[in-house]
Amino acid sequence: MSSPLLTTGKAARMCSVKPDTVLKWIKKGVLPATRTVGGHYRVEEEDLHLVLTQDEGSEERSEDNVLCSRPMRCWEYMSNSPGADCRECVVYKTHAAWCFRLVGVVKGNGHAKRFCAGLCQECPYYRRVHSLPTNVLVVSQDESLIRELAKRESDAVAFRFARRGYDASATIAVFRPAFVVIDQVILEDLGMALLDALASDPRARGTRIIVAIRKGSMGFHINGRSVYATIQEPFQADEIVALVNRIPIETMEAESAAAKA
Repeated sequence: MSSPLLTTGKAARMCSVKPDTVLKWIKKGVLPATRTVGGHYRVEEEDLHLVLTQDEGSEERSEDNVLCSRPMRCWEYMSNSPGADCRECVVYKTHAAWCFRLVGVVKGNGHAKRFCAGLCQECPYYRRVHSLPTNVLVVSQDESLIRELAKRESDAVAFRFARRGYDASATIAVFRPAFVVIDQVILEDLGMALLDALASDPRARGTRIIVAIRKGSMGFHINGRSVYATIQEPFQADEIVALVNRIPIETMEAESAAAKA
């Protein structure tokens, strides 16, 4: 049975924070939530206790980072909450720090089907942990923006570009982006259903959507609950890197540095 559903106000009182802070946690994807017919968020008490318990002992406990001051595990990074597949996974059941290390140990003991499908090397979480460039797909028809971003690839991000929704779908199949940046103009042409289609695409599991808003745009509203963040055009590659780095990940380099200390 599911645990009791809480309003954002009650969840805030239980955590001694403001309701707006709980909304921030939900929109960042740190705290799982559902929506009522009227559009109000509801939080399971079990989920609230889980994230708070996982955060105990953190030295930084400001309202905005209380739930994300520690590095995310794979099941958190790859979804807004552990889905059915994650809950049956050995990694989730053991709360292992790094899934890819456990895979090699446990698969040989008859548990090969208890991990997510696909190659670890193609996984956005694996790439972040190993300090590989984060794959970012930009869906836009702004050629000047595309040219500028193409020149700014670095060790932090690798860009690919699509001019239409169909091109974006084909690129996702081979590129496995961790983030998809969608131009406002594309959404105006295709509608907000594109956001939900991307969020539910099994090939884009763990992908976070960023909507690029045109400067001076009036009357444009984002209704999709799957949007991770918005950014104003024209934007720079460094701004995308900053959004990527908002999600804390413990890298292999960080472990090596700690071991040497």
